[in-house]
Amino acid sequence: MTNARNTAAALPTPGAPSPTGTVAAHQPASGAGAPGESRPAPSAILGAYASLPESQEDQEEYYRLLAQIPGARGLEIPFRDDLGGAAGLPWLASQLAPHWDRNIITAIPGTMVRVWATGAFGLASTDRQGRADALSFTRSVRDGVEALREAAGRDVVAAVEIHSAPSGEPGVAHSAEAFGESLSQIVDYDWGGALLLVEHCDAFVAPDLGEKRLLGIDEELEVLRVLNHPRARMSLNWGRSALEARDAATALEHVRLARAAGVLEGVMFSGAGPADTRYAKAWMDGHLPLDVDEPGSVMGAEDVRACSLAALEPIEGPEGAIAPASYLGAKCQVPAEATPEQRLSFLTHILDATRV
Repeated sequence: MTNARNTAAALPTPGAPSPTGTVAAHQPASGAGAPGESRPAPSAILGAYASLPESQEDQEEYYRLLAQIPGARGLEIPFRDDLGGAAGLPWLASQLAPHWDRNIITAIPGTMVRVWATGAFGLASTDRQGRADALSFTRSVRDGVEALREAAGRDVVAAVEIHSAPSGEPGVAHSAEAFGESLSQIVDYDWGGALLLVEHCDAFVAPDLGEKRLLGIDEELEVLRVLNHPRARMSLNWGRSALEARDAATALEHVRLARAAGVLEGVMFSGAGPADTRYAKAWMDGHLPLDVDEPGSVMGAEDVRACSLAALEPIEGPEGAIAPASYLGAKCQVPAEATPEQRLSFLTHILDATRV
């Protein structure tokens, strides 16, 4: 098991050296291929909702700063009941920088709220009503994507993340068969060109371990293999993979599995760890920062780099070259007292660690 490597952390100073020794401002490279090979760098996706300031004024300043990150092509935007939240959809659309055209919608907040409320809600549910409710919810996510596109006046959503809920023991609460049936329906919704991404979250290990306890990655990959649809792929979250086995090495294993299957679209780097922190209890999905910014996190720069290489390096499959991931992302919580500039530094520390 990987242990936290630092014993102290402080708010980063904007412009200070990052964990990789560079100034804390992500600079995209030409790719991570073989020597002399030039490939387009992956997009950077920012899970900024986990680090948003409280006031709308500070949020607007934060979005302005995030828009200056080279290579950033969009946000990971949460869907609970809608996309606009308290500020409204027109305000959200106005915060999307002109070059943010690869935004990703995640349905995990709305999914888990409903799972915890009912115990049966989910696209993989063995309960007929629970699965029907999840299909209806997914239709509302689709409607939200269309509404955001209309509010922005342009195509701004590249992908939508869905999940193999509910929580529970495989074959009892949820099943791969039920999930496959759901995917075969929702993949044909009019997503306006957006990809449908199965975001792997921590799988069921034991009733008292983990947080989301959804289907295993092998089951999700098999569902995607059987579906065999070019618009249905997979995304990973570093921390959710790590907390599944309470081991940082699990994230790299999952990247390699999804890549070998030819369906890996992107990796979001968000930490986890074995100790209680100001952000979350031990081994919970608390979106911990990089270990240099939170000593309770086991996500270090070397872990981020290894997963980035595995997501991007040239590999061959039975039918030829397997496409690399199209994006790498950063998402973490920050201290409540952090300024917008300091919040930016937490994310750029993660992006710098990818070294791509």
